[in-house]
Formats: sequence, C-alpha cells, structure tokens
Amino acid sequence: MSRFVVSDHHFGHANIIKYCDRPFTSVGDMDTTLLNRHFETVEPDDVVIHLGDVAMDMRTGEDTIEQMEAIGGDFLVQGNHDVGLSDGQAPFPVVDGCVLTHGEYTFYCTHRPEDVPDHWEGWVIHGHHHNNDLDTYPFLSYDQQRVNVGVDVLGFKPVSLETVTTLIDECDPGTHLKDIDAASDLT
Repeated sequence: MSRFVVSDHHFGHANIIKYCDRPFTSVGDMDTTLLNRHFETVEPDDVVIHLGDVAMDMRTGEDTIEQMEAIGGDFLVQGNHDVGLSDGQAPFPVVDGCVLTHGEYTFYCTHRPEDVPDHWEGWVIHGHHHNNDLDTYPFLSYDQQRVNVGVDVLGFKPVSLETVTTLIDECDPGTHLKDIDAASDLT
C-alpha cells in the first residue's frame, strides 16, 4: 500500500481547460484522461489524499462525492471549489488541512499554501495554483519547502509520498522543479 497526493482535477469544469491550457478537446476528453491516468498509477489498496478542487461543486457536494468515489479517494482537504461539501456529509473525512508523515519528513497539507498556519516551519504540500505561476508555485521548491500537487504539474496523475520524499532527498538547495517531468533528471 502506498499513499498518494493529488489536487485540482476539476472534473466537469470546462473553463479549466482554457484557464490552465490543458491539452483536452472537451470536458469528456479531460475527465476520461484524468481517470485513466489515475488508475494507471494508483492500485486499489493505495490511499489517495486529495488536496481539493475535485470537481466544480459549489452547492451540494454531490459531484465531489461522486468523483472521489470514482477515484477511490480516501481523504479530502477541501478546496475552494468543494465548498458545497462539509465533513459528515461524505463517506470520507473532509478537513481544511492535515499533517502527513513519510519517513523523516512531515508535511502540512492544504489546498491553498496561503492557508498554512503561521507556526508551521516544515514542508508544505498544496494545490490551488495549477500551472499558472510556476516561478512562485512550481512542482517542487526546495528553498520554500513546498510541493505543488496539482494535476497540471503532475502529468495529470497523482504522485506518491515515496516519490515526493525521494525527490526531496535528491535535491540541492536552490532546486526549483517546474513540473514532475523536470524531476526525471534527478532520479
């Protein structure tokens, strides 16, 4: 069993294709590709921690629940497009933030990195910023101790905590990896 983190699928959200310059011709094409890449990566016994914006679900939470169940999501850190869902409504925990540990690393997980508690001094795993400001919010910023797990920087699939910690171990101070593909040179 592995633990995976991912954010910002935006299932069913047509405008996200243009907003993030996603290489899809339609919402159906995007949703199908996201699901296929998810299941090429995640095994049924793996744990999926989603860091928000599962779907464009601003009212009831039904779309978020449906898509989380489709991907086998185990835990949701609520994003700004998941506001229709509250903890207790879903068959999985819904929180504003959480702490994960893997090996010697401890991560604060949140949708928006701006919401990290002031007292937190360690690594942060977040979403929200997609691929729209890779200078500030790349996949991995060693000096800022941040990892952006939005699907737009992950090749549209989740990343394991094992991969994240291995990459951090391989990085030198100053390392700034814009996306997961840039990380392939390290391993």
